[in-house]
Amino acid sequence: MCGICGVFSFSGPDLLDPLPDMVELMVRRGPDDEGLWSDHVRCAFGFRRLSVQDLSSTGHQPMPSDDGRYVIVFNGEVYNFRELRTELQSQGVRFRSSGDTEVVLYALVRWGRQALERFNGMFALAFYDTLEKRLLLARDHAGIKPLYVLNTAQGLVFASQYDQILAHPLSRACAVNGDALGLYLRLGYIPAPYALLKGSQMLPAGAWMEIDALGAIREGRHFEFLVWREPDLRGDAAVEALDEAITASVKSQLVSDVPVGTFLSGGIDSPLVAAKIHALGREDVKAFTIGTAGHATDESADASIYAKEIGITQVIEHITPEQSLTMLHEVVEACGEPFGDFSMFPTLLVSRLARREVTVMLSGDGGDELFWGYAKRFADVVARSPDFAQPLLLRKMRWGMKRHLGIGNAYPQLTWPTIGDWYRSKQSHLHEDWLCEVFPEGPFWPDDCNLFQYAGHDRSETAQWARHNEFVGRMSMILLKVDRASMHESLEVRVPLLDRRVIEVASRTDWQSCLDLEQRVGKLPLRRLLSRHVKHQTQAKRGFTVPMGVWLRGPLREVFEAEVLSRTEFLGYPINQRALRRRFAEFLSGSSDEAWGFWLLLSLALWEKQHYRKFRY
Repeated sequence: MCGICGVFSFSGPDLLDPLPDMVELMVRRGPDDEGLWSDHVRCAFGFRRLSVQDLSSTGHQPMPSDDGRYVIVFNGEVYNFRELRTELQSQGVRFRSSGDTEVVLYALVRWGRQALERFNGMFALAFYDTLEKRLLLARDHAGIKPLYVLNTAQGLVFASQYDQILAHPLSRACAVNGDALGLYLRLGYIPAPYALLKGSQMLPAGAWMEIDALGAIREGRHFEFLVWREPDLRGDAAVEALDEAITASVKSQLVSDVPVGTFLSGGIDSPLVAAKIHALGREDVKAFTIGTAGHATDESADASIYAKEIGITQVIEHITPEQSLTMLHEVVEACGEPFGDFSMFPTLLVSRLARREVTVMLSGDGGDELFWGYAKRFADVVARSPDFAQPLLLRKMRWGMKRHLGIGNAYPQLTWPTIGDWYRSKQSHLHEDWLCEVFPEGPFWPDDCNLFQYAGHDRSETAQWARHNEFVGRMSMILLKVDRASMHESLEVRVPLLDRRVIEVASRTDWQSCLDLEQRVGKLPLRRLLSRHVKHQTQAKRGFTVPMGVWLRGPLREVFEAEVLSRTEFLGYPINQRALRRRFAEFLSGSSDEAWGFWLLLSLALWEKQHYRKFRY
């Protein structure tokens, strides 16, 4: 697990000079080693290493091929590298190291871009052909590891962290992308392929980008999660196939040359991963839990019951409202781009707790998105979808629904809302009327964002669309959160439920075998698997969060008033101060509950102060 960055210049070697400064920004991603490579003319790579596999110097990066023609920087893990290594050895490749980076290098040398389809893991990589002067960038199938790209007429910059993009002089001429900011203010994160500055992007999950010496770009996908697939797994067959896939995934992801642990919440997914670890005989693996000191969001009691039943050693701490103020700087510091998921607080804290004893952690992320785990939201959209097939009804409900969604003025071209529009309203943290009042000149929802473009009404198609939407959308926010918090603590987090084998089983499983519409309960196959290991099982969906409303009315109130209420604009977009102050006063009085929205503004203000101004002024 590492951090990578690089520059590909179309206009001269001067663009390569800032690379050491970019490398320094990701020292927490890789405290164990540093590497630089450059041809001193066109291309340069930077690297920081967190040693997990092959702790010797043979795992050093950037890593050239034996003949020096190819060079790679690689962040992540490929869990099937041993099988690929054996195949490459049969073709005459001789390896100097025992880790996966060299396997990835020679797989790309031998099989080209097609090798990407064969990697089962999490990664972001850059692969350079010094003879052809061609650069390949790629990101894993689920988007577990991030990769940002800035493309200009002078050259291209890539990095694991967005603040590294900001640090390169090429970014100074790039204006703020209002579309990206508009997405942040609604969703709490910036989804791929958008990024804050014009000309920059986050490479989408499962995507590759190839650039030649003239700056010509080719793009494609080595993996794409299908919107629709005819299911052929149901009931017991689905459970058994999933059991086999998860067991194999957990077993492969326990392989490490450093100590391994696991997160443990009070839900379903991480307890299942913990139970599988224990069933595989790994009694040396500990579970780590963060609670919220008795608040309604606290899952620690359920997590402790799970730990006792599974028989796994648990390490537990609680986060208090007072810690919100002391952790505020670090939470913002860990995010190289605007990020508004306040579960960063407990994620950062549990990563710090785990890092005291281990270097690698397994998480339960991905189960909700693959197996319809956000039961109320999924059930609501599936149950309501047939209503959107009735044009007459929709005409009657046109203005009422538009007012409910808050999109009347922002979307005058809308004839009537689709089920996709309705689903977007469920994902948005700030109502459109609220945003239009506080931000009268935008930023608005981007016209070219197709994340919620869906006008179907068949229940089965809608169920699969909603899952696809969560997989390519909201899941990326969760994975970004985990990557940023864990890497800030120099901790590697692996995601067994996003193994390609598990995703394959999930994509074949009928939604009706996963989601009970009447009871509003999801992840039925995962629940059945967990019941084989423990008697206890929670039904409520609380999420890994903190009581942000309590915090904003308490220890964070003074910070909010100083950093947000005094502002007249955000990144060039003016705000209506009077409206914002009135909204916040209503929130303090308890007549409204808009903690998400106010945290988005506070987080953005602090991010601009700690990151953006650092490189722009």
